[in-house]
Amino acid sequence: MVRFLTEANIDGLVDQRDALEAVTDALRDQGRGDSSNAPRTRAKLGPLVLNVLGGSVASANAIGAKVYVTGNGAAKFWGLLFDDEGALTTLYEADRLGQLRTGAASGIAARELAPGGADTVAIVGTGYQAQTQAEAVLLALGATKLHVYGRNAERADAFAALLAERTGVTASRFDTIDEVIADAHVVITMTSAHDPVILRRHMLPGKHYIFAGSNNPANAEVEPEAMREIDLLVTDDVVAAQREGGTLIRAAEAGAIDWADVRELGELLALGEVRGDADAITAFVSQGAGSWDTALAAVAAARAAERGVGIDLPIDGAPARDRR
Repeated sequence: MVRFLTEANIDGLVDQRDALEAVTDALRDQGRGDSSNAPRTRAKLGPLVLNVLGGSVASANAIGAKVYVTGNGAAKFWGLLFDDEGALTTLYEADRLGQLRTGAASGIAARELAPGGADTVAIVGTGYQAQTQAEAVLLALGATKLHVYGRNAERADAFAALLAERTGVTASRFDTIDEVIADAHVVITMTSAHDPVILRRHMLPGKHYIFAGSNNPANAEVEPEAMREIDLLVTDDVVAAQREGGTLIRAAEAGAIDWADVRELGELLALGEVRGDADAITAFVSQGAGSWDTALAAVAAARAAERGVGIDLPIDGAPARDRR
């Protein structure tokens, strides 16, 4: 039987702490060469775009994929989880899980690369995905202050109030990007910007930057010249970034970065490397990886089985023999 888990099921089975732990495992496995990602592929039908990505996690003995369609102003995320024998075990609604795992990767990057004692986090962007970006980074660092910037002041105020209520931190809205960044130790961007929102003057010593909004080659959150200022540049998966990481692609095309200098976060975790000096500028550019979904879905599926959560579908998930 294949178990079906709804968004409500997922929300009751895993939280941001679980996501931080699961995505750490996935990244470390990747860095050791034990696990891998299937970079996102896209197919178009008029304005619609089918997106498919997947990944394996050796430490969870699991492999999986996520499928969703965008382009009409809405999206529905579906996840598939297979065991180490290729049997489909779980079908799940993947929106909440995807939100948690994306935030977790940023939290891990901040934990590993931000300057010691980082206590103030700034976020540019106030959309749905920005919520877990802020929550995960605050949690990973134990930070107590959140600075918020959004183009719509009313929405930014509401975002700050929501995060203050959820996390207990002091959250304040700022009127400009320059102001929101000034006193922050960690700066997050989670936008759908086609044109850069972070400029060279925004790149300041002793800060860690997380650019998490661009998994489309048509978009970029940072101007290429600003990327020259970064002392340690890290991404989640270089192969995927070369295909869809608009921020990195534009910088490489402009000669501002060399792909050979871009490190992978999983590699740093596997090697146990620590952050650089206190005045360094570090950055994590996130596209999102299928192994993160697989890792957290495996946790949710195991708990669902233990607690009897979800619906057993009349589907035989075992692979058919003699087909390959």
